[in-house]
Amino acid sequence: MWDLAQHLLANFKTSAISADAMTLWNMHAKAVEMDFERGLNQIPIGATAREEVTEEVRRLISGIICDRTLAAEDDIRSLAAPHEAAPARLLRLVFKGIPQNSDCAHVITTNYDTLVELFCDLARLPIDTGFEGHRYRFFRKDSPYRTHFRHESVPGKKALQLEYRKVPNVRVMKPHGSITWHSTTAGPVEILDYRKASSRAIVIPGPTKYEEALIGRLFDSVRTEMNAVLRDAEGVMCIGFGFNDDHLQGVITERLGNKMPMLILTRDFTPKIKALLIQFPHVVAIAKDGAGAQCHVGGQIHKTDHPVWELDCFLKAFLE
Repeated sequence: MWDLAQHLLANFKTSAISADAMTLWNMHAKAVEMDFERGLNQIPIGATAREEVTEEVRRLISGIICDRTLAAEDDIRSLAAPHEAAPARLLRLVFKGIPQNSDCAHVITTNYDTLVELFCDLARLPIDTGFEGHRYRFFRKDSPYRTHFRHESVPGKKALQLEYRKVPNVRVMKPHGSITWHSTTAGPVEILDYRKASSRAIVIPGPTKYEEALIGRLFDSVRTEMNAVLRDAEGVMCIGFGFNDDHLQGVITERLGNKMPMLILTRDFTPKIKALLIQFPHVVAIAKDGAGAQCHVGGQIHKTDHPVWELDCFLKAFLE
């Protein structure tokens, strides 16, 4: 969050916004610098030019995320074997491990970027983002995610019979939106073009975060699907999630109270993760510890010289 705050502070100075909006921003800039999300939350809901400031925050955040996503994708594609990158290997393992009659493997990400989608492609796994189309993809009105089928000829008593067989995919759920999601007069669409200038459909930190997540049909539908998945999950693996998003982790906390298994891989334990481990000691959590890692298992701490908090090392040590 710190780097996003610095980006906003540097670029708001030259933003083409009204004098009222600039005055409102300047009133809260220092608070944003000290604590990004808390500072944005201090902008009063009824303040003059609040909507204009919010849209400028969305535009600036979208811009830097698009630039960083393009750079990251270039770096990934330039690898000698990008299809063997750790996230692609994990996705393949998860996909192969789903029950035989399952519709899909579920992936939930609060990131705006499209790296999960890229790694699904590199792993050659079909994905469903809740949109359908090709270059200009519309959000499904009835149910965002669907079970897919294929026709298959099977031997019958007298002749071949046509049957429908499920085609599993990876359902990518993005409760905070994506840099490829756009707000249009025709409703939310997904456009696979980072240069598109229209307003991005993302939930930004600050005063509109919960409004957009609860009121917008797009975000409400994704959140509903996500919560249903978490309520039925037999276990959850969290990678790089700090548990600082109360309106997203409520169902997870509820399920942990019922002893749902969970694994956390993260660079550092946030205060929220530390509190979670005290409340639910059955959670397995691994974080960086010097050149190695510390592992919290069953309320006890174990240390290793191997950096198993990194996904690549974790996969090689435990799953491959």
